[in-house]
Amino acid sequence: MSIVDKKVVSQLIEQELALKAYLDALLSEDSLQIESKVLPDSTLQTTTAPVEFDATPPSVVLPEWSNGEFESLHFKVAGGLMLSVPLACLNGIVPWPGRLTAVPGYADWFLGLLASRGYQIKIVDIAKFVIPENHQARSHLVGGERQLKHIILVNDGKFGFACDELGGILKLTQKQVRWRHDKSSRPWLAGTIIEQMCALLDVDRFVAMLKEGVPQDDISDGD
Repeated sequence: MSIVDKKVVSQLIEQELALKAYLDALLSEDSLQIESKVLPDSTLQTTTAPVEFDATPPSVVLPEWSNGEFESLHFKVAGGLMLSVPLACLNGIVPWPGRLTAVPGYADWFLGLLASRGYQIKIVDIAKFVIPENHQARSHLVGGERQLKHIILVNDGKFGFACDELGGILKLTQKQVRWRHDKSSRPWLAGTIIEQMCALLDVDRFVAMLKEGVPQDDISDGD
């Protein structure tokens, strides 16, 4: 292996470890620690998560879309970070257009506007939003290596989340999610689907944060 090849491999390993550390911090609550998994390459498939958890604390107000059985779409960003959006909050999926209408003066997680379905859809690089600027995993988001493939539409199609890859659709019950009871940090995180090692988005709160102009997450680097 050449010196150049070794350097590339070393950089990839560092990025993977940084992303894993961020994912552990993202999904951990109290003393819960988990390991990250990479979303497999696949077309949309429906699976069922078998794991159930203890009763949700009475102080937690669960979203209406979680009543009974609900479905959620997995998607991958930042080369391996898995997120999931409830189908009840999903308004469609469109291919990545290649070019967007730039809007100067916004944070780098705001990619621009896409004219579609009668709207000027505000496109958000959700990876840059949820991974803070001071975290090592952020290094995976710079340069020309990223290949965004899809836009996930929410909020009646007014906002879109850029993603690297679509995953499967999960059928879940409330007991298969560890719901967050403290939203003083990461209020966009509804809970964690531990079986699939991914974050379940609170889309309504996420969109509210975007409209309010709230800054990104503030998880420290840990270095």
